[in-house]
Amino acid sequence: MTVADSKTCFCYFSESGFILRKQQSMNGESRLKKIFVLAILLTLIRFAIPVSAQDKSVILPLPSNLKSALNAKTPEELLGFFFGITFRVDGTIDEHGNYTLFSRPDNLFKEPGLNCSGFILAASRLLFRKNIPLSVAGRDRLGDSGAGAILGQDWDFGWDLILNISEGLERTLLLPGGAVADPAAGNGLSPLGFDLHSPETWRELPSRIRPNHLYFVSFNRPTKQRGYSFLHYHVGILIRTSQNDWYIYHSIKKRGVVRENLGNERIRARFLNSNANAGNARKHMFITEVPLPLL
Repeated sequence: MTVADSKTCFCYFSESGFILRKQQSMNGESRLKKIFVLAILLTLIRFAIPVSAQDKSVILPLPSNLKSALNAKTPEELLGFFFGITFRVDGTIDEHGNYTLFSRPDNLFKEPGLNCSGFILAASRLLFRKNIPLSVAGRDRLGDSGAGAILGQDWDFGWDLILNISEGLERTLLLPGGAVADPAAGNGLSPLGFDLHSPETWRELPSRIRPNHLYFVSFNRPTKQRGYSFLHYHVGILIRTSQNDWYIYHSIKKRGVVRENLGNERIRARFLNSNANAGNARKHMFITEVPLPLL
């Protein structure tokens, strides 16, 4: 066999012209291509793993009564660990796992206690395996709150909280008539969302609440409360658990953390009655959808 025979040349044409490749070079390139393809496949596999599965290693400091929630298999089971926690004005859990207050994080409590905002923050940390600091959760996004603010000192705290918690997630603002928007494109005054007491809301909303998604809700209204003219006054979480059942999870005075089945007409009527409009001031729900991670 001649040298020429042992180094057979392969020739082919492309639109860019005539290209010459030696067999030995091609074998080397083939190996490189295989390595490159393997690297791509490994990358795709890695990112195909649900975010929550990747985030299992994230350290979440938790109070003792919530540590077992990390072993929950479903969002419904996880949220059940919050039942029985009493309502505490301004109550929350800090990023170190301490029961404390939003306004006084130096004030620590041995006994559990959460307000509505503290509940959705603590629940979100567990659901999304994301240790959100209090300073991040309570950030005044538009710089329009605080002492001397025209609409009130903390008028849009619930709106800020929902957007701060959902920052970085794939999120969608649900609006009446099947419309959607970027929830961060508003300003807390517009858009307001669904009219809480409109019959059309309750004809449309059930079909908009999808399985495997979580919905942050900020309830808002005009108000004559001293120092305020508008207020995002309450927050909660909506989750569908079956074809007929979808719940609001929230922390309320006298009852603490509870869930109420808004898919049940009788329970929904009771819920609406407890959130009646005051005079001509209409209440609305600002609803932000995010995908639920796999636990």
